[in-house]
Amino acid sequence: MPSSYTREFNHSLYAPSAIDHTQSAYEEYLQASVAHGENSTTVDFSVNDDDGEVLIDAFCNHALFLTIENFRGQNES
Repeated sequence: MPSSYTREFNHSLYAPSAIDHTQSAYEEYLQASVAHGENSTTVDFSVNDDDGEVLIDAFCNHALFLTIENFRGQNES
């Protein structure tokens, strides 16, 4: 039976585009329904694996990594 989790990603820390890219990267491992708001993005996760919480943590870390990578790329000149 799948387990469900919800995480909220504040846009001051996570870029919405990074969350979208992460959703695509992790689609083999978990289901993620993304809803972008004005100041945050909410993601509802559904996982079938016993390691579901670990996968969600990895999703969050990957989204943060992409946000930082994007930020650094914008500030290199």
